[in-house]
Amino acid sequence: MGAMRTLAAVGAALALTIVVAALDAAPASQPRFPRIYRELGIALLDEWVTDVDLSADGTRLAYARRDPRDWYLDVWTTRPSGREKACITCELPTPTKHRGAPIWHPDGEWLFFSAENDDVRTRKADRMAEPATALNTNLWAVAVGGARAFPLTTFATDYKDPRGVLAPIVAPDGKQIAWAGPVDADPVENVADKTVKPDQESEEANAKGYEWGRWAIYLADLEIADSTPTLRNIRVLAPAPHDGFYQVDDWSKDGRRLLITASPAGGMGLESLDIYEYDLAAERLRPLTQTADWDHHAHYSADGRQVVWSSSRDLNVKFRSVDGLNWRRDVRTELWVMNRDGSEPRRLTFFNERGHRDHAWFRSRVFRTPRVFVSDNACLLDGTRVAAVLGYEASAGQLGGVLAVLELNRAAAAKNGE
Repeated sequence: MGAMRTLAAVGAALALTIVVAALDAAPASQPRFPRIYRELGIALLDEWVTDVDLSADGTRLAYARRDPRDWYLDVWTTRPSGREKACITCELPTPTKHRGAPIWHPDGEWLFFSAENDDVRTRKADRMAEPATALNTNLWAVAVGGARAFPLTTFATDYKDPRGVLAPIVAPDGKQIAWAGPVDADPVENVADKTVKPDQESEEANAKGYEWGRWAIYLADLEIADSTPTLRNIRVLAPAPHDGFYQVDDWSKDGRRLLITASPAGGMGLESLDIYEYDLAAERLRPLTQTADWDHHAHYSADGRQVVWSSSRDLNVKFRSVDGLNWRRDVRTELWVMNRDGSEPRRLTFFNERGHRDHAWFRSRVFRTPRVFVSDNACLLDGTRVAAVLGYEASAGQLGGVLAVLELNRAAAAKNGE
């Protein structure tokens, strides 16, 4: 482990003591992981998880997992059964800090990930470099089982106007890679007329949807030759009506379309993120959700006919603020599925709904928490299951997360008189 990670270990470990102790208090009769709950259609594979991706052949999951000694993230792999776990980045000499948001190359031999810059100095900046925010990060690649990682982008650390690599995704043919990143940290001036001094009301209206500044999608050609990956011909795309925020969630198997999370239309704030499908050749954007809810992390089903995503709909979530990391104080989401055109949305989980067995199970078997947010996910190739990260509010203001495999056709959670 690098020296910078070791220096951070003591303070982070103190903050995590209560959380770890609570999780360690699970019934002794249960195996640590995997843990199977057949009556709910749930298998727990690991803890302290933030992101997940499935290999093209469907045999391995890659995910980001926190080291509870220092709170930094590393890239791990496992089978969908939860067996054969391995840490891919733990022994890398560089980068040394957060290493998350892993994505497989279709050949199954390479993983790409977002990594915090080694020269980031503050704990606040550390938090902003986590995969969900990805400021002051760069794109890296590592061969599975390799002893060296390769940097693919060179964004310099900048605390006032940071750049970064959020949620990279590789094309099905392995010849392109896409990610999202900030292009300007200013949330107001880039959409306001700078020749006219706006009053407070109009300035606030202009900032709606730009609370995190201006973002864009980066698309690059990817080549792996002589065991060395390189990027060429990097392009910048901004297809949405408002370019306040983008995240590239998935790539269709035919390579023609991207699923993205982006700022909502109509001057709404980022608490109302929406899901879009972008046709790369036609340069056409189609909205799949248009609500006041927080919609995020969209992925195609195994047959490409449906989209599984995370949403706050039906939960009456009120965000006090979405500036910086403030959204983390209030976010609650469940897993949903809809047809590829956005029709027939259906809720799959009920972890935030009292009176449902999902709610009771999570608080008795995972953590007694006031809220759960289902985040990243990946549909397994058998078409009946999805791997998902179930995030939750833990103790001391920390956020936890478990990696679970959920049955897509699991029965609606039944009332249990909780």
